[in-house]
Amino acid sequence: MLNLLRRIFAFFQRNNNSEAPEEQPQGNPKVHSLQGVVTNLFTNYGWINKSIFFHTDVVCDNVPLKIGVNVIALVEEDETTQVLNALKVKIMNNPVDSKDPSNLSKRFCIKYVTHIMQDKIYINKDISFPIHLFSGAFRPFNGDLVLVGYSMIPGTSDINIQSVSPLSSQNMQRACITRLDGRTGVVEPCMFFSLDSLHTLPGYTPALYDIVNVIAVDSIQLHYSWRVVSMIPVDMFY
Repeated sequence: MLNLLRRIFAFFQRNNNSEAPEEQPQGNPKVHSLQGVVTNLFTNYGWINKSIFFHTDVVCDNVPLKIGVNVIALVEEDETTQVLNALKVKIMNNPVDSKDPSNLSKRFCIKYVTHIMQDKIYINKDISFPIHLFSGAFRPFNGDLVLVGYSMIPGTSDINIQSVSPLSSQNMQRACITRLDGRTGVVEPCMFFSLDSLHTLPGYTPALYDIVNVIAVDSIQLHYSWRVVSMIPVDMFY
């Protein structure tokens, strides 16, 4: 019964949305990363530094927030109201290890992958890092949000990237493939995937309305906020 309802939902979802997923989002100079403190908190929303608005559904890892918690946020200014809105919020509660001198000047920011050239991953047109620095179990993709640990090189405005990891991830069981467009598709209403970057079982090709278990990471795609990196069919043979 659950599978039937998912397939009915997927049919209407496909017919109500004719736009294809976007694989290569353009960079947005109005989006930037900053660190702050949660100063106001209500049931479904809150404020960072009394000036940055966020909805609780953009908080990474489904971690409950409290007033006074240190966070890092990806922020965009609303062109109409000039209000700063947080697109993503991540709690930064790991204390710096004072025994490690390299951590004393380490900073963090949220960036997204703008393009990839061989083994270099770019987070803007000038700044890149080698793939071996990335701690995720998959290859980054254009638009993926990453948490970058870095330090400033003394006497310059250049940075030294020390670590890069996925901003956050989530598992979803028994999800439905709702769209397919060539080598790209959508799981449920908001999870984009590309066959060029998808890990799955040998011999399996995703098909419309398949029921699958997926792992997805935060990503900025046109109309979508997650990218599926792993997909396992629930019933491969039917």
